[in-house]
Amino acid sequence: MSDAGSANLRDGVRVSVISIAWTTVSSVLAIAIGVEASSLVLVAFGCTGLLDAAGSVALVVHFRHALRHETFSQRHERVAFVVVTGGLVLVAVATIVESVLRLRAGGSAEQSFAGAGLAAVSAVVLALLARRKVALGRAIPSRALFADGMLSTTGALLAVVTLVGTVLAGLGWWWADPVAALVVAFGAIAVALALARE
Repeated sequence: MSDAGSANLRDGVRVSVISIAWTTVSSVLAIAIGVEASSLVLVAFGCTGLLDAAGSVALVVHFRHALRHETFSQRHERVAFVVVTGGLVLVAVATIVESVLRLRAGGSAEQSFAGAGLAAVSAVVLALLARRKVALGRAIPSRALFADGMLSTTGALLAVVTLVGTVLAGLGWWWADPVAALVVAFGAIAVALALARE
């Protein structure tokens, strides 16, 4: 393995570790705030983030293995890729079911300034992480890291949707929360399908 290849793998480990730290903390907070405020979109956003963290854990294991053995394991690459894309679909399906049930029941969410603030900060942080992951995914090259970068890009966009849905639900538009959660879910499925087709 070349020095440049090893440096890219070490950078891949670093960006993945940072991603694990951020997405774990922000996702747990989003889920806790979402449960407290009965906000489905915050819970869905948090669950999607935890899957991003799980994908990053798989990438850390994968890249450390490659650095230790000076060879790139296609098996580890596939496992990391499946963790990212498969998890997205599972959370999306559960979110769709719950969103439809809430729309039929007419449930409401409380206004959450903490949730709105967390979504706003997440949009920025995830966009920065996504940019670095995509660049490194191309440089290594690692389809799994590129996929994780696309997941972070989607997370940044979904953070914006979460922010809008949380604010509108707080203004009394009860349907905005489950509709925003549906956008999050269908966005996650679209990314998973697009990545699987590549």
